[in-house]
Amino acid sequence: MNLFQRLSYTALNFPTSAAGMPIFIFILPFYADDLGLGLSLVGIIFFLGRFTDILTDPVMGLLIDKFPSRWGKHKHWILLSTPIFMFATFLIFLPQTSSPSWIYFFIGLFMLYLAFTLSTITQLSWATYLAPDYDERTRLLTLRELMALLGMFSVIAIPAIVEISDPTLQAKVNAIGIFVLFCIPLITINAVFFTPDSSSYKSKDSSEYSFSNFLTLFSNKMLIRIVIAAVLIAFCMSLNGALYLIWMEVVIELPEYSSRLILIYYIVSVFGLWIWRYLSLKTSKHFAAGISCIYAIIVLTLGFIGYWYIKDLTTFQRLIGVGTFIVLYGFSFSGPLPLINAMTADISDKLNVELGENISGTVFSFLTTLTKIGFALAAVVPYLILELYWGFDISLGTSNTESSKMAIYYIYTFVPIISYTIASYLLFTHSLGRQDHEKIKSQLTNHAV
Repeated sequence: MNLFQRLSYTALNFPTSAAGMPIFIFILPFYADDLGLGLSLVGIIFFLGRFTDILTDPVMGLLIDKFPSRWGKHKHWILLSTPIFMFATFLIFLPQTSSPSWIYFFIGLFMLYLAFTLSTITQLSWATYLAPDYDERTRLLTLRELMALLGMFSVIAIPAIVEISDPTLQAKVNAIGIFVLFCIPLITINAVFFTPDSSSYKSKDSSEYSFSNFLTLFSNKMLIRIVIAAVLIAFCMSLNGALYLIWMEVVIELPEYSSRLILIYYIVSVFGLWIWRYLSLKTSKHFAAGISCIYAIIVLTLGFIGYWYIKDLTTFQRLIGVGTFIVLYGFSFSGPLPLINAMTADISDKLNVELGENISGTVFSFLTTLTKIGFALAAVVPYLILELYWGFDISLGTSNTESSKMAIYYIYTFVPIISYTIASYLLFTHSLGRQDHEKIKSQLTNHAV
């Protein structure tokens, strides 16, 4: 592939990230507070939306493997996701009522995550064809992650600009929605027209695929270990995102700087992306991913301790302190998950050799199915605990009790420390490296047609 084709493919991750990231940071607080649904109800609705989304992933993986089209194995699924994606974005980001019911919110979320499923699993499966080499795959999926970060950067920059003239959360959410609606069709059309879509590996007849392919993956210890690591990391990232605005307002007491600080966070993560990619090329994917988790643990620990020194300082001093934490933490964000995606593609190649059939769609649906459990729990668990156990009321802001404020602080830092620790162990002990994949690649080449 030439550079333009790589950019066309990886750009597909731009609108999905641009729409997905604000769900945690802006949409959940917007529907909970501004639209009056309440924190615990929003958390439950989000969990239900993600749970139903989880159920669609195995089906989507099987469909990708079973039903190619005359355009290839992937393009038609990307096209199918586009109108669903656009309509769901319209519902969620531009709500047609000032008092939406929980059903309205649920339907919007379900459609949005259905579109994500169609697009994301297809994209990841597509990568196994576009980049068959161990290191080339890392480069391609790193570029895909860069597009994700640019998408996140864009929708963080938009609120930062909008709040100059209109600081309301609704104005920020609406502006993000309009931007995403503009991007979706342009990027989709470009990818479909200019990205190659063909397989060099001969699969068995499509009639032989069944749901049993998905279930057998639960017995694959190598894949399970990587997936568990992905679930834990997804949980950490989503938990931090879901609590960020609340953390900035109630604990740090600097809500007016929230958009600008998170913008800095994503700018830094772009530089981190290249650091972790460079490390993976010099060592291995699993080692670089493990180191990125260790780095996150160190920064979170420093943040955990540092809060006690800055909490009684002046506004400017607290801003410097939390800004330093966000800059340092931002480097870790872009490390583990793109490398895990590349590792999963390697495992998929191994399974293709062992089974004699290409099940890349099924493998990535397995990864996304379980990873979404981490995303789903990251919102509902802390929201329910804060509201039901500690009596936290989002409408009270800094007037909440000191115990509920401290609960936010502990959940925001200490829980991710535990999760990253377990994930790092699973990544460091991964056994499929560069030399192993070269052997697998040669076996796949021998089966090529």
